[in-house]
Amino acid sequence: MRLSNGTVLLSWPLAQHTLTAGYYYNDGSYHGAIDMRAAVGTPVYAAENGTVDWTQVWDGRTTTGNQSYGTALRIRHAAAQGKTLQTRYAHLSSLAVAAGTNVGEGQLIGYSGQTGNVSGPHLHFEVIWDGVRRNPLVWLDGDFNTASAAVYTYGPGEGPVQRPAPPTATRQTLVIGPVSAGDAEIFRKFADWLNLGGLYSIESYDNGTKVVVMGPVSYGDAQMAYLLADFLGLVEQGLFKSEPVS
Repeated sequence: MRLSNGTVLLSWPLAQHTLTAGYYYNDGSYHGAIDMRAAVGTPVYAAENGTVDWTQVWDGRTTTGNQSYGTALRIRHAAAQGKTLQTRYAHLSSLAVAAGTNVGEGQLIGYSGQTGNVSGPHLHFEVIWDGVRRNPLVWLDGDFNTASAAVYTYGPGEGPVQRPAPPTATRQTLVIGPVSAGDAEIFRKFADWLNLGGLYSIESYDNGTKVVVMGPVSYGDAQMAYLLADFLGLVEQGLFKSEPVS
């Protein structure tokens, strides 16, 4: 997500955000990523819209070089301040997308595991800006906890992105998906019930999923849509987005 001031606010790639290791390991050595607690098979989601530009399936034995990442993928996002922005997701048990796939923020891209050079199951998450691995916590919001006090978070001058407070009286554009055709139909009927007319559209993908765009709508209508999405379990999956219309 790009905020109005140009800041990049990435979405968390897991539903639960417990860090077991930070940008520096607990012993102070360089890590260049964060590790998050995740049992094998936990859904992993794209941190922002982008294109999968690299995938790898672990060979089952090598734990050096790129194979140390195990089964993994990388997404290239829109440039940030004119520089390349990518995210990497490693030690997966399986992939849900292929190289070249365009993905939406919050879309399922794989499942966590313990492949590659690991001592236990977790998700290894990197933010790569201008070709250099950066502290991911500077690109995420502050909604996380740490497994222990030894876990590094961020240093002076760093810090998580402030997620904007929900507006109280502005119009909103809503993006729901990718979702199943059935869920898309529910939102189509919802839009008809609200008499939105031409204020919604549905985009279909080759894999049968759909993205619903609604708006601009009133804040009240946006809240009703949020409650419906929450009831369908889409909010927890990161598949409901609401942006104020400037």
